[in-house]
Amino acid sequence: MRSSKLVSHPVFGEGEVLDSRWQGSELLVRFQTGLRLWLPRHRVRFLVEVDESLLDAAVARSAGVDRVSACRMIEAFRLGIVPHQDVERFTFGRDQELKVIERMLAGLEQGRGDVVMFEGEYGSGKTHILELIHHRALQAGMVVSLVQFDPVEVSPHRPKRVYRELVRNLRFISGDREGGFRELLQLATRLDLADHVFFGPLLRKLKRLEPGARESEVFWQWVEGESTKEYATEMRSPYRVRGAQGIPALYDFSTAADFYCNIISAISWMSRQLGFRGLVLLLDEAETVTRLWDIVYLSKSINFMEGLVRVALNDPQLREVSDRLIHNQVRPVPYIYREPALLLIFATTPTPGEYGYLRLANSVRRKLELTPLAEQALVDAFATMIRIYERAYPGFKLPVEEQKRLLAWLGRKSSGGVRTFIKGCVEGLDIARLRQRGIISAPAEMSSRAG
Repeated sequence: MRSSKLVSHPVFGEGEVLDSRWQGSELLVRFQTGLRLWLPRHRVRFLVEVDESLLDAAVARSAGVDRVSACRMIEAFRLGIVPHQDVERFTFGRDQELKVIERMLAGLEQGRGDVVMFEGEYGSGKTHILELIHHRALQAGMVVSLVQFDPVEVSPHRPKRVYRELVRNLRFISGDREGGFRELLQLATRLDLADHVFFGPLLRKLKRLEPGARESEVFWQWVEGESTKEYATEMRSPYRVRGAQGIPALYDFSTAADFYCNIISAISWMSRQLGFRGLVLLLDEAETVTRLWDIVYLSKSINFMEGLVRVALNDPQLREVSDRLIHNQVRPVPYIYREPALLLIFATTPTPGEYGYLRLANSVRRKLELTPLAEQALVDAFATMIRIYERAYPGFKLPVEEQKRLLAWLGRKSSGGVRTFIKGCVEGLDIARLRQRGIISAPAEMSSRAG
């Protein structure tokens, strides 16, 4: 995909870059209205051009896609995403990233934890990469969980909420069935974790738990980090969990980073002891660490994230309670339990001017930038979407010349963003289909825009 001197601004519209200064951080742009302005580079979006002739040799990968699958994929494409189950067949141009992923998964198979950070702008495909890793890690016999940070609901300065999301989304495959956190703990009852501050008493209680008892569900919800105190602590409550008083509380304060890092470390250890290859923890929207304006919360958030990084790298200093780290004041524990097997993968939008982001980024040795897809990969994806759309809507056929006009239009509108490219493609095909059926009168919106 070729970048041009043409740019788009959210207020002034399209224009042409005439000059630059301050090492390219500011651009002189002449807009179509005649206005000439110096603007910060990040305030404009560069338009791109696609070589339409590449479409003649594009490789469309639509084998094995029946009509049901095609309809499912098109509905997801309308949101700019790819369905979980189709992520393998709809990945283009990420060969280098996949090589790194395969090496890290192979390392975890050998018991070596690691950390990697995928950086990219909004719509560059970060979540898609995480979904792909999730899929491959499950296939490779690993325990996997994907946590999406949120500045309000799942912020790193509240480690219990991260833990709750982790156990809620934890998955593994055993034989021909999928399991979650409850199944993993039930398997773990055969392990010896008597020395673990949380899982030791928890697993002892689990062995005694009567499956059909009405306290069971309350107990499980408590283990999974849900608040049950309103009805589970009352002495006369029929749902009160008896015999669980010896299990430490799941602390809901920001200094409990040691406690939850220790638990996550233990989950990775027990995963490996149960015959799985280790724990893969995927953390999306990691730049959330920078969105805390309270300096105390920011400090606690950074501490938890750095703690996770050092657990994954099996830092020997984290095997002891240290004054240099933040510990909870109720029951301080080492961040690491035994020998962790944790592969930690961040996906983040770079915010280089933010202190919190720099602290996190500097703690991760391996970073991969998700650059815009190469031109041929984008054209292959486009050709595949055309074939899938035609399969979803039998009788619809888009002539080659119209495909090329749509491709050119998409290149200018998406400016390299994969998500907007996918959404724009489906919208363009919808317009073409409705036009062919006579629902939209000519000229079509897309055709007129493509000029």
